[in-house]
Amino acid sequence: MSNLKQAWWITQKDIKNEKRYFFWTFIFAGYMAFTISIMIMGQSNADVRFLNPITDFMMLMIMTFLGFYFSRRSFKYLSEDSYTQMLIYFRTLPISPQIVMTYRLLQTFLALAINSIVFFGLLYVVSPSIQEQLAGMGYVAFILTWLGYAMITNAIYIYAEFLNRGKKYFWISSAFVPLMIVIALIINLCGGNLFNLTVEMSHQMGILSPLMWGMLLIGVISLYISSIVTLRKLQTRDLV
Repeated sequence: MSNLKQAWWITQKDIKNEKRYFFWTFIFAGYMAFTISIMIMGQSNADVRFLNPITDFMMLMIMTFLGFYFSRRSFKYLSEDSYTQMLIYFRTLPISPQIVMTYRLLQTFLALAINSIVFFGLLYVVSPSIQEQLAGMGYVAFILTWLGYAMITNAIYIYAEFLNRGKKYFWISSAFVPLMIVIALIINLCGGNLFNLTVEMSHQMGILSPLMWGMLLIGVISLYISSIVTLRKLQTRDLV
């Protein structure tokens, strides 16, 4: 059986065992969509050009979560170091690190697909200003631009998740919050608005948007590099 088939078998088994948690994944993605839409509608001018840096921060943070779906493991990683325990379990079967990495990538892409449908679908439905600015391929370009960024952040998460204990992984994940605040503030101080930029580029150029293609390319490269480096270190990581 090929690595991909074995990884997909593990993914299917994982989904079957954790399917009760998927409800909360949908709820979270939907809640985030409504939160962003309320911010948009709450502006003095309904035009997305007047969004404040809080929206930038929210989008930067929300996209980091799109590569995950809720599971018992994700809820217990701090108290039980569940990701390390998973790696120990796979190693005793034995399941090769290559299969484990393929499984993790499949998990990421599956979560991105599911969460994107819920989040971006609801965002479009409940945000009249977004509907006015973006339609058809313009909205597709907008989605793909942000998914490129989501792949970049999830490349970091994969590296941190597989190579660190639960407590250290928690602090690495927590560091994203102040980092995104700083990024949003710097962009605002420079007179820019990241959310506005993605909307304008998607509206004007659709799927020919260089920002979209650039983010997707960087996202794919980031996942590739993260997988290679993580796999190399995972093979020699002491899990005890």
